[in-house]
Amino acid sequence: MRNHLPTRRSSGFALLEILLAIALFAMVAGGMTVALNGIARTTTQARQEAQVLRVLESVLAEVAHLPEFKATKYQFPKTADNIDAAASIEKVRLFTKDKVELDHMFRIHAEAWISEGGSRRLVRTLQTYVYSPNSPI
Repeated sequence: MRNHLPTRRSSGFALLEILLAIALFAMVAGGMTVALNGIARTTTQARQEAQVLRVLESVLAEVAHLPEFKATKYQFPKTADNIDAAASIEKVRLFTKDKVELDHMFRIHAEAWISEGGSRRLVRTLQTYVYSPNSPI
C-alpha cells in the first residue's frame, strides 16, 4: 500500500497557489474599488446636474409667466439641495427680415449653480425671448 500523505514539496506548491490566488483576488478587488468609486462619482454628478437643470427650468418658467416685464434682476432663494438661481429681464430690439422692429420683446436670462464656499460650481444658463404686449416699452 502506498502512503497518501502530502510530501513537503506538494504542500509548498499548495501554499504558493494560495498566495497567488490571494494576490490575484487583491488586484481584482482593488480594481473593482476604483471602478465603483468612479461610478459613484459619476452618479452624483449626474444627479446634481439634473437638480440644477430642474431649478433652472423652474426659474425660467416662473419669470416668463410674469404679467408684465421691465428690465430688472431677480435673485431666488437657495434650494434645499444648495442650488442658487438668478434671472434677469432686458428689453431687446429685434427686427424681421423686412427690417420691421418687433415691439414689446424681452430676453430672459436665467442661471443656476451649486455654491461651494465662495465659488460657483456646475453653473448652467438658459435664455428665452418673450413677447409681452402688456409691458411698457
